[in-house]
Amino acid sequence: MNSYDADPWALLQEEFDVWSELGTPADLWWRDDDAAAPGPKLERLVEVSAGAGLLLAVIPAKCDSALPSMLSHAPLVRVAQHGYAHVNHAPRGQGLGAWELGLHREMDAVLTELDRGRDLLETYFGSNFLPVVVPPWNRIDPLLFEPLASRGYRAVSTFGARSSIHLVKGLKAVNAHCDPIRWKTGAKFGGELKTIKQLVGHLTAKRRGLVDANEPTGYLTHHIDLDDEGWMFSQCLAEVVRQHPGARWSPPSVVFKEAP
Repeated sequence: MNSYDADPWALLQEEFDVWSELGTPADLWWRDDDAAAPGPKLERLVEVSAGAGLLLAVIPAKCDSALPSMLSHAPLVRVAQHGYAHVNHAPRGQGLGAWELGLHREMDAVLTELDRGRDLLETYFGSNFLPVVVPPWNRIDPLLFEPLASRGYRAVSTFGARSSIHLVKGLKAVNAHCDPIRWKTGAKFGGELKTIKQLVGHLTAKRRGLVDANEPTGYLTHHIDLDDEGWMFSQCLAEVVRQHPGARWSPPSVVFKEAP
């Protein structure tokens, strides 16, 4: 039996202890994808993440006009652009995966939708909208980076340790690194130990200089798909990070501040 099987949280506590000894708290941040409308699950997410801050990736084409009112009472929540309609445009049956922000269609078509989606989100959310693109399925063609930067987008957020902070001049990468959901056999919590190992893996790699030490470790949820165990884990994680001197939550207003 693995020594952490009985208490997976001890692994995370030990990692945070190391950061505490170094005198620099480990920075974590929270992203949630596929938001579109108010509802009990989103209300629960806002409550659970209240002390952490939250980047809520909203699908513009599906955004309910009641969502801005609900989020107006959540001061640490900021909205990012989750593509446009969360529709796959890649050919099926070729093993390419799902892409909305790929170049399986004309670039102008992709950018026109993004422009339309951004206008809508800026109208709905005002200063609570951050010019950050969160690609559906965490996939985006790099040839889109220059046009995004020229449109004033500040960052792109996908999944996995970034190789560099700058994708192109003016556009940075800030990714998520831990997803508590196991997707292949239907959305289900992946288990405490597996999820904690994702977090600790990125934190340890940062300490050892194997990845960018300045990238905050991102926790990625999909509130629509979280089961009871996933909710319990998320709530516990929020509290553990809040209470430990070797860790801290960074709200999106800090994570996505203008790069110097």
